[in-house]
Amino acid sequence: MSENEKTITKPGWKAMVFRILFFLLGNMVIVAGLWQQEHFKGISIAAMVFQIQVPMVGADQGIFTTLFVDLAVKAPFFTAIQILLGILWRRLTTKCRFLHEHIVLPAVIWFAGATIAVCAIIGVFGYLRLIIRPSHIYEDYYVDPATVSVKAPEKPRNLIYIYLESMEVTFADESVGGAADGNRIPFLTKLALTEGESFSTDGKLNGLYPMEGAVMTSGSIVAQMTGVPLIVSVKPNAMGRYTSFLDGAYSIGQVLEKFGYQNLFMQGSQIQFAGKDRFFASHGDYQIRDYTYYNEHQRLPYFWYNVWWGFEDFRLYEFAKEEILTAATADKPFVASILTVDTHCMDGYICPLCGDEYEEQYDNVFRCADRQVEEFITWLQAQDFYENTTVIIVGDHPTMDSRYYSVLSHGNESYQRKAYTVILNSAVEYKLNKTRKYSALDMYPTTLAAMGFEIPGNRLGLGVNLYSDEETLVEKMGLEKLNKELLKHSKYYNKHIIEGK
Repeated sequence: MSENEKTITKPGWKAMVFRILFFLLGNMVIVAGLWQQEHFKGISIAAMVFQIQVPMVGADQGIFTTLFVDLAVKAPFFTAIQILLGILWRRLTTKCRFLHEHIVLPAVIWFAGATIAVCAIIGVFGYLRLIIRPSHIYEDYYVDPATVSVKAPEKPRNLIYIYLESMEVTFADESVGGAADGNRIPFLTKLALTEGESFSTDGKLNGLYPMEGAVMTSGSIVAQMTGVPLIVSVKPNAMGRYTSFLDGAYSIGQVLEKFGYQNLFMQGSQIQFAGKDRFFASHGDYQIRDYTYYNEHQRLPYFWYNVWWGFEDFRLYEFAKEEILTAATADKPFVASILTVDTHCMDGYICPLCGDEYEEQYDNVFRCADRQVEEFITWLQAQDFYENTTVIIVGDHPTMDSRYYSVLSHGNESYQRKAYTVILNSAVEYKLNKTRKYSALDMYPTTLAAMGFEIPGNRLGLGVNLYSDEETLVEKMGLEKLNKELLKHSKYYNKHIIEGK
C-alpha cells in the first residue's frame, strides 16, 4: 500500500448524511420531472404556478397519488443504488483522492445538474425570462368593458352556458378536424357542424386556441367571462389569497346583472377550488349551486356522499334541469352556467352511465360525456323557453393528460389542439366567409352578441366579437406571440385588473 493510500481521510457521519440527502433530493427532482413529462407534458409553468398558489379545496387527490408513490419508492431506491456504488468504488480504487475525501461534492453536483436539466426541459428558464420583460398589450388592445355602452335587445334572451371539462376538438376523427381514429364525440360533432356555430367555414370543427392564463378551468372561465387571462405572479397577490379576486375586471355577469338577469352557476365539486367562490361573489351576484349546497340540502344519496371531485355529472344535469325550470318561471331573464367534471384528468371518472366500448378508460368517459350532453340538449330543445334561449357549449381547455393525447393522436405533435366550442340558437348569424382563430378571451363579447346585445366597437377586454370582422389577438399576433405577451410583466394588469385601481 502506498503512502498516499494510507493518508486518505475517511469521511465522517455528517458527510455521509449530506451525501445521501443531496443524492435523494436530486433523484426526487428527476422523478418529479419524469412524472410531469409523462402526465402533464406541455402544461405551462404559469399554469403550475397558479395551481400551487390557489386553494385546492375539493380536488380529487388521486391525480397526485402516482407522484407521491414515485417519490416515496423510486427516489430512495435510486439513492440506495448510488450510495452502494459509491461504497464499492471506494473499496475497489484509491484513485482520485480528492473525491475520496470530499464525498458530498458528487451528490451536490448531481442535485444541481438534475435541477437545471429538469427546469430546462419543463420550461422554467423561458418562463422566468418572459415574466421580467415588460408588455404593453393592455395599453394597446384592452377595452375596459365598464366604459362600453352595451345595448340590450328589446326582448332579452336567456343564456345557458355549459363548460365541458377538458373537452377538445381532438377527440373527433380526422375527417372533421380531430386527431383520433374514431369519433369519441359524435353528437358534439354533429351539433357544431350542422346545428350550431363554431365560426368555421371549412367543414371542420373549430374551437378555442389554448392561451396562457386560460389552460386551467378557473383561468378559462375567468377569460371567457372577463376578456382577460388569469395570470398569477410568483409574488403574493389578491388572486386566490384574499377576499378580492380581479377587482378591476368587469365581467359578463356584471353586465347582465345590470340588465336585470338572475345569474346561476352550477358544478358538482366545491366552488372554493382555485378561488372561484371569491370571483363569483364580486362579479355578478351569482347564486352558487355546488357540491356543498346539494349536500347540505340533502339531495345526494347520503350525507357527505363523495366520488371523484364531488358528485357525478349525470346528477349535475338533473339538478340543472330543476334549477333552470325554476329560473324560467321568474319574471326576469336568467343565466345558467354549468361546469362538468367527470372528464377531468387523469383518465376521467367512470359513472354508471359509461359504457366499455373502448379499451382506454378516458375514451369511454368522453363518449359518455357526449351522450349526456345529447340527452340534456334534447331536453332543453323540448322546453317552451328554448326558443328565446341561447346555448353555448365550450370545453374549458384541452385535457392536461399528455399521455392520453399522445396515444389518441399517435404522437402527432404538429396538430393544433383546440377546446370544443359551439353556439346554439344565436340571435345573430355568422356571415363572414372565413374560419376564425380565437381564444377564450373572445367568448365574452361573442356571447353578448349571440344574445342580441349590441357592442360598440365589437371589443370587450382583450376579446373580439367573432360575428364581426374585427381581428382577434390570435389572428393579429399569432398564438405563440400572444402567449408570450400575456406572460410578460404588465403594470396595467397588476394595477388595474388585479388591484382594481
